[in-house]
Amino acid sequence: MLPSEIFQSCIDDAIQRSDALMRSVVRQVIEALEQQAETASSGRDRQQFADLSHALRQNEGKLIQAFVERFHAVLDEEIRGKKPVAPQELQLEALSLVDEAELEEGVEVSRLTHLLEAEAQWEVRDLGARLDSLRAGDSAAPQPNPLRPEVFSKSLHHALGVVELGAEERLGLLRAFGKGMSAALKDTYALYNKRLAELHVEPAQYRQRAQRPLVAGSKEAAAGELSLEALQQLLAGRADGAAGEAAAAGGAAAPSGFASSSLFGQTFSLNPQLRDALDRLLLTDRLGLREVNWREQPGSAPAAVNLIEQHRQALYEVASRPLERLTIDVVSLLFDHILADPKLLPAVKAQLARLQIPVLRLGLRDASLFSSRNHPARKLLNRVAEYSAGFSSVDEPAAQRFLPFLSRMVEAIVNAEEDDSTVFEHQLGDLQRHIAESAAAVEQQQAEAVDALRRAEFRSLLHGALYRHLHSVFARLHTHPQLRDFMLENWSTVLAESVLRFGEDAPDTQTYKQTASDLIWSVQPKTVDADRKALLKLLPTLVQRLGQGLDLISLADSKRQEFLTWLMDAQAQAIRGQGEAQQAVSRDDALLLQREWSRLLHPQPSAATSSAMPEALVRNEEKLTSGLIEASDVPTETQPQTPGTASAATADTTAADGALLSPAEVAGLIASLDIGTWVQLQIQGRTARAQLTWRSPQGLFYMFSSKVGGRAHSMTRRALERMAAQGLILPLEAQGLMDRAMQGVAEQLRERQSGQTPPA
Repeated sequence: MLPSEIFQSCIDDAIQRSDALMRSVVRQVIEALEQQAETASSGRDRQQFADLSHALRQNEGKLIQAFVERFHAVLDEEIRGKKPVAPQELQLEALSLVDEAELEEGVEVSRLTHLLEAEAQWEVRDLGARLDSLRAGDSAAPQPNPLRPEVFSKSLHHALGVVELGAEERLGLLRAFGKGMSAALKDTYALYNKRLAELHVEPAQYRQRAQRPLVAGSKEAAAGELSLEALQQLLAGRADGAAGEAAAAGGAAAPSGFASSSLFGQTFSLNPQLRDALDRLLLTDRLGLREVNWREQPGSAPAAVNLIEQHRQALYEVASRPLERLTIDVVSLLFDHILADPKLLPAVKAQLARLQIPVLRLGLRDASLFSSRNHPARKLLNRVAEYSAGFSSVDEPAAQRFLPFLSRMVEAIVNAEEDDSTVFEHQLGDLQRHIAESAAAVEQQQAEAVDALRRAEFRSLLHGALYRHLHSVFARLHTHPQLRDFMLENWSTVLAESVLRFGEDAPDTQTYKQTASDLIWSVQPKTVDADRKALLKLLPTLVQRLGQGLDLISLADSKRQEFLTWLMDAQAQAIRGQGEAQQAVSRDDALLLQREWSRLLHPQPSAATSSAMPEALVRNEEKLTSGLIEASDVPTETQPQTPGTASAATADTTAADGALLSPAEVAGLIASLDIGTWVQLQIQGRTARAQLTWRSPQGLFYMFSSKVGGRAHSMTRRALERMAAQGLILPLEAQGLMDRAMQGVAEQLRERQSGQTPPA
């Protein structure tokens, strides 16, 4: 059969199997619902599960038919290229609040897609690679896998529309189908792969590499071939296996000190013949590529080729140790993966390709390149990939600024006299400065928004510090609960706003500080005439100060009037010597002592963890100026008891089911966001790329920009956490470029090893 015939046969088979797939999943869900109805602890839950199972039984035929028809139509659109099912690019400017039920359903479809991908990631990867090999001649550009999980999840979502249910019930049903679909789909993908393997269809990314031996030579080809075990030893910083191979093959002895106890930071000297060979390759690179001018010719990137692979045989001939051959092979395979990485622009790949010989030369001397994620060379390549991940074209202004810098940076590494990590460390520092300067330019363009968020962060931090201080004061001081709540929630905000507007030592701020003490004193029972007279004299001024302070924070008239009404009654009781407050003979001047006031105004930097972050206090005009997304703007992922959820007794384990990431994973994700990091936002099945261009000093606010020089959009830490937990925001480079390449090499060897026939 021709490749095109095999491909079409696979698609036809998938369509035929879709009926049986959906029928099996529907029956599993019905059985699960009926079992939930039998074991439900309340009548309401029992009825809910029974209604859902009844609705499914009534609509089973229509549901299966709708799924098959939609699945068939989507595949036809995918293959013909009319309307591929892919997340739409969403500009951040288009983000707006939509119907909450619709948004939750869109989030759930996205979650289902993630669930299906996670459950069958290996099977999906292999199937996509096999289908790519069948379509290799159809197009130069990579095409999406037409049988990817997203196609199944969206077909399922469409099919569930035939069941007449409310928004909450439909959401619960979609979640119920998730588990059954993920298990069934994994088996389905395995069958697809098995059928293609029987037809000798190899995964595209393995086919070309499998054609060449991973190690050439004489005895080493049999005993010293690159294997998963050898790679693991190298990545762990141990090459005792390679040293053993040298002894067994009669090769050169390992360098002094290289033994089973060697640490990953050890360095070795290159033999002169191998050094000369690498120098000649560097000279070839300089003559062939140094004249490229990215600023004037952004689209003139030469083809990125694996220079090590082209000259592998010549390098093997001058390599005197099996360890050197092992390193040559590993670096060659690493750049196979780097140069095939779909996330990199061709212009970026062309520049990174020039680093092959410097990286190989470094790897031959320093094994920590492979074993340490903190190695400067690895960090440099990862940062380049992370920063350029969001560029969709070399014509973008940001890309046109970055590519000339990248060219100069690579040129400096290629021309460096040193062959250790020093040059990579220096260039990493230059790269970080370039990123910081680019971010500073965006920050300057968004100066008004940044200033608004700086004010909001200061207000929020000071309010949090004042709240905690006043809370400790009231823990020792018996007074009315109404006054305590007013002081904690409102007057602490007044003090923070006054400091922000007028300054910490301004007369207005000092007046509001004194008003805090006067308020507490005014409701304490007065037992002597002098105190009664002092209070009567103070009241007009006190009411005036209160009004001025509450005007600062624009407290609603209803709340203001409610408090003032209560305050007048409490003060009337205090004049009569009555009331709930603790009796005192003088005002509580120690409420905000100067030393306490100074400490509160200058808090120590926190660790920017979720528990350390106060609630953001943002005025409406600041929100509008900065385009701020608050936590309340991100729909809360509710957890109604639906099929698959447990009872209250197991609430601790099901609490995490509403989120893709745990709190610890969310904190790790946010901590990984550096300035310049690109992220992907997901909402209602659509995606938007944005770059982190500013983060407030204490990490309470984050500013992203969908295009450099365009309108910036910001979000609070709480909003960022909520989006991250729901899988709505993810770094484009969730895994570093070098880490992906290392993993790819290991997977390639694992695949190759598993396919080998054991010796008889």
